[in-house]
Amino acid sequence: MKHEARQATQNAQARQRQPSGGSTCAGAIAALDSLKRLPYRRTLVLAAVVALAGCGFQLRGEQRYAFASIHVQAPVSTAQGGPSAPVVPDVVRSLERAGIAVKKRPDEAELFLRFGEVSFDKRVLSLSGGGRAREFELEYRIRYELLDARGRPLAAPGEITLRRDFSFAESQALAKEAEELQLIRDMQLDAAAQILRRLSAVPRPTP
Repeated sequence: MKHEARQATQNAQARQRQPSGGSTCAGAIAALDSLKRLPYRRTLVLAAVVALAGCGFQLRGEQRYAFASIHVQAPVSTAQGGPSAPVVPDVVRSLERAGIAVKKRPDEAELFLRFGEVSFDKRVLSLSGGGRAREFELEYRIRYELLDARGRPLAAPGEITLRRDFSFAESQALAKEAEELQLIRDMQLDAAAQILRRLSAVPRPTP
């Protein structure tokens, strides 16, 4: 039995190392189902959830940009997502991989990307016969602005709203928790990809 537990954990970790984000996450979720049937499953499931946290870390596709440097400002208020809002480092890492210099001050950069809000909400859509939540809606909302080095708007403020529905079953609680985490991560990556596409359409700022 210990051998089976060790093998299932190794399978989850091996899938995490695979390059394809979609197949990696599907594999990690599948590993959760097998881990649920083993002793000490809660400890083992944590290993698979860690694998899920890294799923889809790299955004697909390469964008070309007309600017060479940018300053990115995360939301200041914790209520609005705060500096650790995941979409912010996702965008920054992708820009750096594309060769864009991310500056610490807006007056040092050609472009200024300012996040006004990064928020997450979870709502109950339906209840079971026993009054327990059965279906949920996840909502991820982002507001941002694109400015030049002098703080002049380059385009209308942007807003992205993403929603995902998922069902919950107590008999599959651990797998459903991992599914929820992955849906949230997918929304974060989707939002970052949309922002990067918009940045790629921005013409070179004039001095």
